[in-house]
Amino acid sequence: MSSPLRLLAASLALLGLTLAGCKKESCLGNDEGCRVVSPCEKLSYSCEASSGSMLEVRTLTPTDRRAGSHAPGTGADTVPGGLNALGARGDILLGNDRAVAVLAGIGNTNLLDPNGGSLLDLSARGKNNDGLNQVLQVVGILPGDAAHYTSMKIIDERPTRVAVQFNGTLDGKPEFPIHTIYEMRPCEPGIRVRTEILNTAVDPQLWALSDGFYWSGREALPFTPAEGSGYQHPSFSLLSIGDAFKKFPYLTAAMASDPASSYAHVACGEADLLEGFQSDQISSSGLARTVVQPRDYLVFERFLAVSERGDVAAAADLALEARQKLHGEKYVTLSGVVTRNGAPVASGREVSVLVSEGELTTAAANRVPWTQVTPDKEGRFQARVPAGRDYVVELHAFGRKVADRQLDNVQADTEVGTLAVSSHSRLTVNVVDWVSNNGLDAEVFLVPVDAPTQKDTEGTLHGRFGTCAPWLGPPPGPSPACNRFLVRNGTATVDVPAGRFHLYAFKGPFWTIDRKTVTFGAGDTTVEFALYKLALQPLNTVGADLHVHGAASFDSSIPEYDRVLSFAATDLDVIVSTDHDIIYDYAETVRSLGLQNKMSAVVGLETTGHILWMKRPGASVPLVVGHYNFWPLEYDPTKPRNGAPPDELVEPGELFDRVKESAPPAWRDQLLVQLNHPWSDAEFGRDLGYPRALALDTTKNLPANDDGTSAGMYVRTPKGGFANNGQHAQEVMNGTQNDMLLPYRAFWFYTLNQGQFAAGTANSDSHSLTDNTVGVPRNIVYTSTRPGTSFNTAEFNKALKAGESFGTNGPVIEATVESAGVFRRFGFTPFAPEADAQLRLRVSAAPWVPVEEVRIVVNGNVVKTLSGTDLFHPEDPLDLASVELKLMRYNDSLPLSELLSDVSGDAWVVVEAGARLPLAADFGGPDGKPDGIPDTSDNNGDGKVDRADIAEGSNYGPLRTPAPPSSEASPQFHFSQVVTGGYPMSFTNPFLLDRNGNGRFDAPGVAAK
Repeated sequence: MSSPLRLLAASLALLGLTLAGCKKESCLGNDEGCRVVSPCEKLSYSCEASSGSMLEVRTLTPTDRRAGSHAPGTGADTVPGGLNALGARGDILLGNDRAVAVLAGIGNTNLLDPNGGSLLDLSARGKNNDGLNQVLQVVGILPGDAAHYTSMKIIDERPTRVAVQFNGTLDGKPEFPIHTIYEMRPCEPGIRVRTEILNTAVDPQLWALSDGFYWSGREALPFTPAEGSGYQHPSFSLLSIGDAFKKFPYLTAAMASDPASSYAHVACGEADLLEGFQSDQISSSGLARTVVQPRDYLVFERFLAVSERGDVAAAADLALEARQKLHGEKYVTLSGVVTRNGAPVASGREVSVLVSEGELTTAAANRVPWTQVTPDKEGRFQARVPAGRDYVVELHAFGRKVADRQLDNVQADTEVGTLAVSSHSRLTVNVVDWVSNNGLDAEVFLVPVDAPTQKDTEGTLHGRFGTCAPWLGPPPGPSPACNRFLVRNGTATVDVPAGRFHLYAFKGPFWTIDRKTVTFGAGDTTVEFALYKLALQPLNTVGADLHVHGAASFDSSIPEYDRVLSFAATDLDVIVSTDHDIIYDYAETVRSLGLQNKMSAVVGLETTGHILWMKRPGASVPLVVGHYNFWPLEYDPTKPRNGAPPDELVEPGELFDRVKESAPPAWRDQLLVQLNHPWSDAEFGRDLGYPRALALDTTKNLPANDDGTSAGMYVRTPKGGFANNGQHAQEVMNGTQNDMLLPYRAFWFYTLNQGQFAAGTANSDSHSLTDNTVGVPRNIVYTSTRPGTSFNTAEFNKALKAGESFGTNGPVIEATVESAGVFRRFGFTPFAPEADAQLRLRVSAAPWVPVEEVRIVVNGNVVKTLSGTDLFHPEDPLDLASVELKLMRYNDSLPLSELLSDVSGDAWVVVEAGARLPLAADFGGPDGKPDGIPDTSDNNGDGKVDRADIAEGSNYGPLRTPAPPSSEASPQFHFSQVVTGGYPMSFTNPFLLDRNGNGRFDAPGVAAK
């Protein structure tokens, strides 16, 4: 049947349902004005009658204040806060005496929600601990499988209940009506939800009606009690996702950050068990996959509870309580105490108790994990589990199991007894300025001294968030995290496991580092460090990180205090807040830490495509446009997304226009647009960079206008304002690891050869203390404005747009062209050099930052490399004696004519310094054929890149960063301990040489390669 006929048939079926002789219960007939019945009728909580007076339901207005949002004014907070709180004007607040929820109002799009109606926030009453990004109704994972609500109705039946009903269809599919009611009653620790969906099409539909939980990878972790599950879930792709579905009695998720929160999801209708898939990114929890015949329907009822603690037990206890009420299932409580050296262990993120059904002889893969609990400040713990089963109770400390015991046939509440953690040390560090002896904000890294210590101290958060040695706390959360911690005003105290470690004190690439080697046992230890600020950063510059995330991002859970302290710990001058799909401002926390006179926080945004929609020529699946940063913007926490405009379903040029229009009129001409990680791999089917989404072929020149190709899409102007390639800057270095430098660098060189002058930038893209270190890398921007209260963003952006900056994670490049007695720095103003012009270079770095090469790049080709005896190499990178004499690595001039001897016509010149670049080759690309972008490294270590380096089953790749050195004899050893996984690199923006003297720069095109 053709599509028009199918749509007609569906419309007739829908009309038939509406005009049926008798109305169906609830909204199962899709009747006009229908009301969804109250969910979870079998679920009943009892409490004081006065609890009903706490019920509330209302639409938020501009006068509402979200807790923790630093909104202007002095009124009381009226909307709950938390790490992920989004509630704003137009959204709907539902609350009772134990919990408060915020639902997206119609038209308030957020993340994967196409038009509102999703659950945005859920906090325990008075705790401001929202840890949800989003919960939305779906029937699958493909475009069009999410609910698109178009109307809503508030139901106020106080003191009995309050509710909101949303009505709509699946996104873009009017033949599938869907209705959802959210309801709260007195004294219940969460929210009731019922969703009804009808199939009015002429064909059967395979649906998995579920709640989709968007965790995003660095936030709450899903936990399900099923064999071999708990925190462990099978990996899957979009093609193998069907194999990842499992059944489970409840889903929980806990946020290992501050403020803490945890959630429980329980079926409360006809279904006894939930079914779905789990990952660190997203969870599906709902009905079993069902074939729904025409004119049939599905109904899903569930209860979503919230707790104020950040362990699984806080939520699992609520889930088991609900299942007892629903199904009569008995639970028991396990209690115990955790000690160290005979004394109770105070609550700490490094200690955890895991309870699984099974026996000690049962393999972990065959046990059923039921709960996980963190001891309280007296070392005590308690957790509920189903009655009548055998259990294994495991104590984990520093990410490792240290004790366990078995409990047989537990029929009643049981005292587990005492669980003892192994002896460990309480470490105090003092970090001071070597000259003034004043305490410093800094970061300290612990590194095992040898392989046995590494093996003995490796830990994880029950197998999640990667491995750290030592493991001091969950990597995404506050300090301590993984193997590092922050130091405030010169001091910090943390618990560390026994073993021998190198301790490194670090304050960014322009300071010395200090190392102490310490053996930790059972006693407390104090370690003293002294750091020295080096004369490296050029005069009249500021150091800036233009891509940083905090808890406002959907994929970050680092508290704001730790985020801002991390800025100070690496001695940054300027930070641009670029949280995903939401505007945020760190200025209030900068002031609270007393940093406002030496640091400037610029308000910005990273737009992030979620909803698949874009088609490019030759592509069989829809795409998104990737990620872009924008600044300066206005922070208004009363608006949806704190003032960020909607960013879905538009091409980049239209998005740029939209963001510019959202800025205050006086700021619009300042706006800077940055293309982020232009060639990054897709995540969960969503491309992170527009050029790669288009599968651009960089062996061919760009067309002058839209010619119907992917390249034509890249250059076209969709709405008459910005072009799709109208960014002012684009990332060349992204992340501390530098793992995608080669493709980003190749694409930037390509755009320069096309005459597109977007400033190359270097940013951390940090989301936590551990994924990337803030300010490593950073941009050194030549500008007249200074950090602090008088910082001028317009002057700063003007310099960036002009290309007057260089990017670095350590090496400093000061480069000018001397021609006719005039010294010209790099930037986007073309000039005609004289025949005897000289390229004057000064390359310097901290002694612990090795510089193996200085490279001169002309039109994308390396034409000269300085290395070996051309450069100075400090012998002792940690010795402070005469340290200022160890900084300069190269200081000389090169005749420009020699560098340009093989080039005719105009030319651009970039200078690079740092490590030798890894070997790489181009074997393929998004379209399966070579595209001019490196994609495969020397993965077998044989000194060449060939097809033997390609992963089995692939046409190209992977592209890997060389492993960090394990020997102190390597010049990069110390660097790699504090710049985790990276290697030294810096680059200038280009000199534009108008060699034919016609007053403009004539781009060489790809023929120059």
